[in-house]
Amino acid sequence: MVGEMSSILRELEQVQDQLSSMCNETRDEKQTLLSRQDELRTRAARLAVAVDSKCSTQNLLAQLGGLRRQLSAFDRQRGSHTPSGKTGQTSPTSSGVRIEQKISRIEGILAERGISLR
Repeated sequence: MVGEMSSILRELEQVQDQLSSMCNETRDEKQTLLSRQDELRTRAARLAVAVDSKCSTQNLLAQLGGLRRQLSAFDRQRGSHTPSGKTGQTSPTSSGVRIEQKISRIEGILAERGISLR
């Protein structure tokens, strides 16, 4: 599964690079790449769930605690430094979103196992 995930992520990076470099490319070519990007993201998400589902409950709980601490630290840092230098909340970044997605994925797996976190 790790090899498959690496392959998906490499191809996703290539698609993103192609999309970024497109200036006056045809709309059809861009749409094809965007569709491929969506497909790869979907495959990567499914594979991530499959990998996490194989982890023990104890391991998932440990990961969840670490991710929550990481997100909390990330949010504190983000709240104290904005691009303008003013204190306040900035928009979510891809790192924060990825952490939140991983937390949601683990919480879902634990809920399926009958583990209540609330």
